[in-house]
Amino acid sequence: RVAVVGTGASAVQVVPAIASIVDTMAVFQRTPAWVVPKLDRLYPKWLRRFLARFPFFLRASRFMKYWLSELRGPIVFLDSMVLSKIGTYMSMWNLRRQVRDPALREKLTPEFQFGCKRVLVSDDYWAAFERENVELVTDPITAIERDGIRTSDGVLREADAIVLATGFKLGLVSAPFPVIGREGRPLDDAWYRGAVACKGMTVAGFPSWFLMMGPNTGPGHTSVLVYTEAQISHTLRAIKKIMAENLKCMDVRQEVQDRYNDGIQKRMKRMVWKGCESWYLSDDGTNHSLYPGFAAEYVLRTRKLHPRDYEITPF
Repeated sequence: RVAVVGTGASAVQVVPAIASIVDTMAVFQRTPAWVVPKLDRLYPKWLRRFLARFPFFLRASRFMKYWLSELRGPIVFLDSMVLSKIGTYMSMWNLRRQVRDPALREKLTPEFQFGCKRVLVSDDYWAAFERENVELVTDPITAIERDGIRTSDGVLREADAIVLATGFKLGLVSAPFPVIGREGRPLDDAWYRGAVACKGMTVAGFPSWFLMMGPNTGPGHTSVLVYTEAQISHTLRAIKKIMAENLKCMDVRQEVQDRYNDGIQKRMKRMVWKGCESWYLSDDGTNHSLYPGFAAEYVLRTRKLHPRDYEITPF
């Protein structure tokens, strides 16, 4: 007997994976999410042999999938009711093909604008609720007890195991461990109004310190690997310059960092994420999590290392 608390990106992976092997499953939902079809499929053997022999077609397939996700980007991140309706239609089609019960479909249908919170991707998450051993619970949880979970209607649903698919808090106002910059300044002081970094990788006053997936580098519509690969390449360029020229350190200029982040936050005003409460936003409503644009644009912005953007200290 399993209880799953949460219906976000973790739950859409956990629920369908174990629904068929547990006796019972109760999924506790606070807010439903938009789920678009993954359209996943197995590659047949003949196709795998073909792609192994002609790798060009594999690269072409990857290229097409990448640009397809980029073209869908504005549907996810722009504050446009017209584009949002396209995403809503895709998600509702996915819901109707997986869930036949109208009452259950209503419980699983979000009320917020498409893209406002994280859009989920799954072919089998909603279908799991059609199973006789799976129950969707929408009453608020009031207590975790020895034998299970009790909800506001007084019902105790017994459970042998509880899966906390409750997401995570970004905590982009402090570092998970002490980071000390110039003149002994802690990173927590630099980030007390929210985490900021130039291109999400370098922080003024913290020389030769490079971040992976720092502030405003999360994608809402495509693979995170596109961003991390761009950051690795950019960081390697900086490291190679430091080694080749025997530099003591490189520190991004404060005005460069400020100009970059001012531009990012101005663009946020046109994004859909500002429209509802989500883990994307800090307590003051500022988005320090996501990149407000295409992945291709971010890759282009990070492709070159501009020494003029840094205070360079030689040995």
